[in-house]
Amino acid sequence: MKRCPTCNSTFDEEHLSYCTTDGTVLVRDEVSASFELRETALLNEPSTTEVIRPPRPTEYVAPAPNAPAPPSPYGWANESPPTWVQPPPPVPFGGVTRPAQQSTAVASLIFGLISITFGWICGGPIFGVLAVILGAVALTQIKRNPQKNSGKPMALVGLITGGIALLIHLAIIALSIVMMIIGAVSK
Repeated sequence: MKRCPTCNSTFDEEHLSYCTTDGTVLVRDEVSASFELRETALLNEPSTTEVIRPPRPTEYVAPAPNAPAPPSPYGWANESPPTWVQPPPPVPFGGVTRPAQQSTAVASLIFGLISITFGWICGGPIFGVLAVILGAVALTQIKRNPQKNSGKPMALVGLITGGIALLIHLAIIALSIVMMIIGAVSK
C-alpha cells in the first residue's frame, strides 16, 4: 500500500508512483509494508520424514488337535516355482449328432404355397397334389422316427395349403364342366 505525504491519501494500486490528487511522489506506508513482509515471510524447512519400524510379528495360539491346517500366507506371484497341474480328463464323445431331416416337410410347404399363390396362373392342381403327397409322407416319417425327421408344422402347412388349392381347382374344373354341359344342352 502507498500513501501520499501531502494529502495523506492511500492507494492500493502498486503501479501508481504519483498521487492522483496533487501529483506528489507516493511513499510506502510503514504499517502496510511490515504487514506485506509478514505475509511473504518464508516458513521453516519441513521436517524430515520419520522412519517407521516394521510391525511386531503376531503371536499365534496353538491350533486345536483336530483343527485344519491354517492357510499359507499370501505372497508374490513369482516367489514359488510354477507347478504343473494335470488337465481334467477329456469328456467321452458320443459321436456326431446330425440335425433332424426336414427336407420333405420344406418341399411340401413350398409346393403348397406355390399352389395357393401362383397356381392360378398355371399348374395349380399339380403343385397342390405334390404338396398333399409330400406333406403326408413327411408326417408319416416324423411319426415313425421323430429323432431323425422333424418339421411337423411345415408339413401341416404344406398339406393344408395344397389341399385347399386342390379343392378350389377341382371346384373350378367341375363348375366349368357343368357350364359346358349346360351350354351344349341349350343349343
